[in-house]
Amino acid sequence: DAEDRYLLQSIVKVFTVHSSPNYFMPWQNKPQRETSGSGVVVAVPVPGGVGVLTNAHVVADQTFVQVRRHGSSVKHQARVHAVGHECDLAVLTVDDPAFWVDATVAPRAADPSDDADASAAAGTKEKNVAARKVQPLPLGDVPHLQEHVTVMGFPQGGDNLSITSGVVSRVELTNYVHGAAQLLAIQLDAAINPGNSGGPAVQNGKVVGLAFQNLANADNIGYVIPTPIVRRFLEDVSSLAEGNANSNERRGAATEKEKAEETSGGGDETSGGATFETHHAGFCALGVKCQATDNPALRAYFGMAPHETGVVVTHIAPLSPSRGVLRKDDVLLAIDGRKIANDGTVSFRGWERVAFDHLVSLKRPDEAVALTVRRRDASEDSEDSEDSKRKGSSGDQSSLVKTLSVRVKPRAPLVPAHQYDRLPSFFLYAGLVFSPLTQPHLHEFGDDWFNAAPRRLCDRALNDHPTVEGEQVVLLSQVLADEINAGYQGMHDVEVRSVNGERVRNLRQLKERVENAGGAFLRLDLADDRVLVVNREEADKAHARIMAKHRVPSRVSRDLEA
Repeated sequence: DAEDRYLLQSIVKVFTVHSSPNYFMPWQNKPQRETSGSGVVVAVPVPGGVGVLTNAHVVADQTFVQVRRHGSSVKHQARVHAVGHECDLAVLTVDDPAFWVDATVAPRAADPSDDADASAAAGTKEKNVAARKVQPLPLGDVPHLQEHVTVMGFPQGGDNLSITSGVVSRVELTNYVHGAAQLLAIQLDAAINPGNSGGPAVQNGKVVGLAFQNLANADNIGYVIPTPIVRRFLEDVSSLAEGNANSNERRGAATEKEKAEETSGGGDETSGGATFETHHAGFCALGVKCQATDNPALRAYFGMAPHETGVVVTHIAPLSPSRGVLRKDDVLLAIDGRKIANDGTVSFRGWERVAFDHLVSLKRPDEAVALTVRRRDASEDSEDSEDSKRKGSSGDQSSLVKTLSVRVKPRAPLVPAHQYDRLPSFFLYAGLVFSPLTQPHLHEFGDDWFNAAPRRLCDRALNDHPTVEGEQVVLLSQVLADEINAGYQGMHDVEVRSVNGERVRNLRQLKERVENAGGAFLRLDLADDRVLVVNREEADKAHARIMAKHRVPSRVSRDLEA
């Protein structure tokens, strides 16, 4: 019927060609591969107001993307307009107008009784075209437990649309495998197989989520990205679009002199229509570690009143937005006025509960979050503070309750969990290949990378935090054999600590110190207490020879050339 057609015409199959970087040899890519996924037409902040919403992992590291609507045999080229790998969401746009027309609906014939003048004819034409356009599906709310939803997509095992139904069995924060983030997700007792990714979960004609992963070694347990996460992502996309549009308007308002300078090569070379960012800002966090307060002695020690609940702050990351506001041993009692339980959860739709991190994740970057905390050692705080103070007992120390404000920002890990859609950074000197440590680099050791990769690097990747802006773990990833580096070939995947006694904070700094070093020799100190020494004059002569021998097109990645 018409309602089903309206729904089904918006379901899309996505065909992607991927080519991922080789992190062991960062100047080249791996062989391309072809995959397919699903998507749905929704209202998005792009020119035209509609686009295809799918999973980020469906189009990650893409080189070519096509889409095909259900019921059509024609593939149309698509472009990735915006992508959020952390939340595993992406927006595609299709330039071909034919994609947006429902060919199964015939245009309405002109009625002889219609007014014959040109304006009426134009109005009739517009109505006919509007009636044939593919309509975006609206976004709904998070379904409740035990409610039925319908999952649509193009899973493996066939080429046509597959429709299955499932029951909502759980709503909680879940590990998003693609982006390595903990965000809200819906668990269904429906099979979500490869190819289903990006397909909509529908209830009462509205999209309530996007299928994105399943549970390994389990039957009929699938996960759906709920609409609060989708809306948060689309808000970011909208902000990026508005920011770029405003930038273009400012360029358009340039004086004739400025325009002449741009024409002659000065100023901003960007011209034409609005351009859009491809990566969203990310999901925010407080940047703290917390501990549950179920133990009565623990609660008494931190001065918590019998009616109070909350969690203890045990660690604050060096670059956390909470540093300077929160302190170690603070007890978080509430966030934005919502009480935090002793297990770190807050109420969510009646009797359901989710981790309080969910409330932070929905905040925009630099948005303020109000934290109610109980703080020990009240003597360190001003007695004339406007905050309400309530004394509590914690041994021989007093405590008080304060309301603090933290402006949250996206996570900034020392070692990135993913590097999709970008080329690795590298620097080659005397056959020594330097690159920053990333989790994709560790993934090159295989599926069991945590046990196969160097333990020291795994620990750095999973547990350490940056202490200064722009900090990286710089690796000597491998040595391209040559007479100048004889004896060093066995050194690989080890952290570089210093160059000529000066500590390096990132790869760009290492490159600058190597290239600007004085003296006849260059000394590199490694994290495993080994030392490399290179003759600088001989190294300068060896670069071309080594690059030709090992077929390396450039000594440095493009992002480090400037």
